[in-house]
Amino acid sequence: MNNRIVAAVALTSVVAWLIGAVADGSEENPEAIQRNLATQPGPKGPSTRQISADNPAAIAKLIDDINAAVRANKQRMLSIITINTDVAATTLEREKAETGMTFGDVYVAHSLALATKKKFRAIVALHKSGKSWAQIARSHNVTL
Repeated sequence: MNNRIVAAVALTSVVAWLIGAVADGSEENPEAIQRNLATQPGPKGPSTRQISADNPAAIAKLIDDINAAVRANKQRMLSIITINTDVAATTLEREKAETGMTFGDVYVAHSLALATKKKFRAIVALHKSGKSWAQIARSHNVTL
């Protein structure tokens, strides 16, 4: 397996775990989010989430979880996305505004761009043309 794909899968697993920990907390109770992050098993533990590119529902759930986590603590989630995509928070904000997508969609587009070695804009163009994230991943033979 290609090293970039392995890295993308590993990063997605870590981000999915972090998002799960944040999303499981109440938006009205930031302390619950902190507790979840502190008490849930880490990415190597039994609760690791796997995101299958062949499962559009799993990708949609990841996007929803990211968006919920952004609503709960935008700066923290932008930091997590920045760490996992190596894209500056200001760039993420600009891309969100320019594309009209959510932060969850922006994250998935960057993950696919990394895994496929394509430009972010090329992945977004495919999505805007009507292809689902799962179809884009499948057509490039990559997983999230």
